[in-house]
Amino acid sequence: MKKILIVLVLVSLVATGAFAQLVFGVTGALHMDEKLSSAQIQQRFQDGEGIFYGPFAEIIFGNLGIGLAGNFSFYEGTGLIQPYNVNITGKRMMDYDVTLYLSYHLFGGRSFLDPFGEIGGGVIATTFADSNDQDLIPWDGPLLANGYWYAAIGLGINLGGLGIFGKFSYNHRVDKPVTADMKPTFGTGTQDLPGYGFDSVLFPNGYLPKYRFPLGAKLAI
Repeated sequence: MKKILIVLVLVSLVATGAFAQLVFGVTGALHMDEKLSSAQIQQRFQDGEGIFYGPFAEIIFGNLGIGLAGNFSFYEGTGLIQPYNVNITGKRMMDYDVTLYLSYHLFGGRSFLDPFGEIGGGVIATTFADSNDQDLIPWDGPLLANGYWYAAIGLGINLGGLGIFGKFSYNHRVDKPVTADMKPTFGTGTQDLPGYGFDSVLFPNGYLPKYRFPLGAKLAI
């Protein structure tokens, strides 16, 4: 029985590798609190204003896929982050946006025209780019963070193993706060992180942007 189970597992792995498509790529994601015109979006990408950049990986089984993406933005901090009065002026800061998602490719992931939809969840957060600055706060983790769900529609063009795509997503904030462990020198337990309505350079009207528009390029194996 054990030998049969081992054979079945090996056969399943081989079959998965034979029929699955593994995709790697990079995206530049524009975060928006309001819908912008195509001309405004084009200008933002040209200027690099508010754009998060990063890698992604997706495995596609025919029409269905599962993926993981991470996008990052670096800048110099200014002012105080409330409600803890953490002074980030002159500090090198990093905002990151990490998502896990399911996708459905209408004509399959290998088709020339690739209309698709996505649903997923993620965390968007602000932290110090220099880990030495982490001493300014009494917990291990980002300064601020928000969890969220999202839904997206997109369109890709594939030429062999290479492709480009764009998608538009709507983000919905999760009310449950993200928590971080307290540093041992400050006691035990966890800290509920703030994550909405703070004074931010990138998101002056709220920490979690309502919309996201990524453009990307990919390589399929």
